[in-house]
Amino acid sequence: MRARMRSIKKLMRSISMMPNQFIMRRAGVRLGSNVLSYGRVRVDRAAGSTISLADNVILNADIRRNTLEARGPVILKTLRPGARLSVGKDSGITSATISAAWDVSIGNRVLIGAGVLITDSDHHVVKPPPGASRRHLGFPEPLEKHRVIIGNDVFIGARAIVLKGVSIGDRSVVGAGSVVTSDVPADVIAAGNPSRVLGSLSPLGHPKLQGSNAEGITRAH
Repeated sequence: MRARMRSIKKLMRSISMMPNQFIMRRAGVRLGSNVLSYGRVRVDRAAGSTISLADNVILNADIRRNTLEARGPVILKTLRPGARLSVGKDSGITSATISAAWDVSIGNRVLIGAGVLITDSDHHVVKPPPGASRRHLGFPEPLEKHRVIIGNDVFIGARAIVLKGVSIGDRSVVGAGSVVTSDVPADVIAAGNPSRVLGSLSPLGHPKLQGSNAEGITRAH
């Protein structure tokens, strides 16, 4: 009886995911094996761009599958031909928005908390020419130096914002609500607005971080 119930639940889960799978495949997303999605997923892929999800990626927008919140859909966007957005294997994303004008690369086994925003563009011209209004200048030119690279085993806490030109090193943690405007090295805890390194995750520590207290900054995930 239990085996039958498990089979029924597995079937129902597969049926519930079919609309999202259809949406992603119709939008031209490259899907690895066993990509799972719960709740709403929204995809906006520019012609000539690439969105790829590797094996065992989970997209979640269902509050029942998160210990904190899942307020809105998972949104994946590319904004121009040639743009790339890639998510590595075994990564999990909850109710986050990821937008790529040039390249957003997310590694393997990355955890992205609810409400996180990742983008490689300012989306408006920051410094308009004298006498010009940014309201009518259109989308800023994307550049390779604006790409966002997130390493393997990174944990980005809820409602953090990762802005253009940022690299986050392997195994690092970004605290909830942080605004990441510059590179984060590997094996550290970073938090704040703008974010700064608060502690080391390396067994050997870091000479500049000895004695820092970084507990609690990532409890919202």
